[in-house]
Amino acid sequence: MSVELFKTILAEFRDEDLLSGIPRETKVILNARQIVSIVGGRRTGKTTLLKQAIQQLTTKGIAISQIIYVNFEDERIPRDAAVFQDLLDAQSELVQEIPLKECWFFFDEIHEIPGWYHFLNRMQEMLKGHLFITGSSAKLLSKEIASSLRGRTITLELFPFSFREYLQYKDIDAPDAHTTRGQSLLRTELRKYMEEGGYPATIGQSKELRSRIHRSYLDVMIYRDLIERYQISNHNALRQYIKKMLANAAKESSVNKTYLELKSQGHKISKDQLYNFRMWCEEIYLLFQLPQYHESFVKQQSGIKKTFGLDTGLINSTSFRASQDHGRLMENMVFTELKRKEKEIFFNKEGKECDFLVKENDQINQAIQVTVNLEDQATRNREVAGLLYALEKYNLKKGLLITMNEDEVLSSGKKTIRILPLWRWLIE
Repeated sequence: MSVELFKTILAEFRDEDLLSGIPRETKVILNARQIVSIVGGRRTGKTTLLKQAIQQLTTKGIAISQIIYVNFEDERIPRDAAVFQDLLDAQSELVQEIPLKECWFFFDEIHEIPGWYHFLNRMQEMLKGHLFITGSSAKLLSKEIASSLRGRTITLELFPFSFREYLQYKDIDAPDAHTTRGQSLLRTELRKYMEEGGYPATIGQSKELRSRIHRSYLDVMIYRDLIERYQISNHNALRQYIKKMLANAAKESSVNKTYLELKSQGHKISKDQLYNFRMWCEEIYLLFQLPQYHESFVKQQSGIKKTFGLDTGLINSTSFRASQDHGRLMENMVFTELKRKEKEIFFNKEGKECDFLVKENDQINQAIQVTVNLEDQATRNREVAGLLYALEKYNLKKGLLITMNEDEVLSSGKKTIRILPLWRWLIE
């Protein structure tokens, strides 16, 4: 019986200082009436987000004795489904005056215990909400959460810090973006953010230590989230694939081209394996695929894709080549910000290229182009032409062109292009 153990665990939690970092922009929905699942890459702050939700409840008057928080990675907890009933019994014995129906449950890594989904489904029947969970990519994916919980869950995706969160973490009040001094500070911090990325543990660290931390994250993702989970035996090919994709972030890639390159380097690998690598890296929030937009879904799925990384700091620490290309790092930052905002995005390749198309309600409603600057006339002509082509093709009146520093408005016939510096777009 683990009842006494859970009494200890609950008492330890209730004595804990709940200070849990800066408030994240991703907010836990407290009144969802469904199980709320928090998923995302490693070290992005899923546990912190749970504890911030607990803080919210306590400020709303919910007693800490009504809140049950358990991290099931705790080595003291037996890997046996019987522990779930022991947990409920422990809470009932500790706080007899509060029925379980009035409690709030927060579970980290609940998938460590067999039969977890049966327990959550039973609890959901009783509670009609008040259930919040996180899952590790090594053991549980968002699609598996959805299928196991039979549509009773709302999933929230968590990414590394946005630029706004990065500023807040560094205790930098958002300066007046209309002053020269404020703009100078934001440009400086943006360059640091582009280099360091948004993992809390790497912000402000030396380049050497930051690289060590990023590489340790990558090693864990490769060995635990990929090799162990999917029983991959071709370790060298996997590592080379990931290294190549990070080095070519924001570039077009195809399985066939990658297959030929890896084969020429002596790796024994099939195209089917590469398709799996691509899918699995996206499932664990390491690499993402941006499809080319087609009216035909089949063409969209089978066409060329652009690859993006989760975090520019991780890209910089693993690829010198990518770290020197500010244009591609900017494009990666725009991609992750759009993902953070849960946008459905594509790129346009037919005719003239446009970096991002945003789809909403089954139609394209925004076109975005990204480039370092427009000082070179040939670059300016190419980027503007690509954006105007997309505006015309998708019947849009306005387009957005993101650069490092330029800020102006262009008009071409009935089309308007807003040119914005990246720092301004990210903070607004």
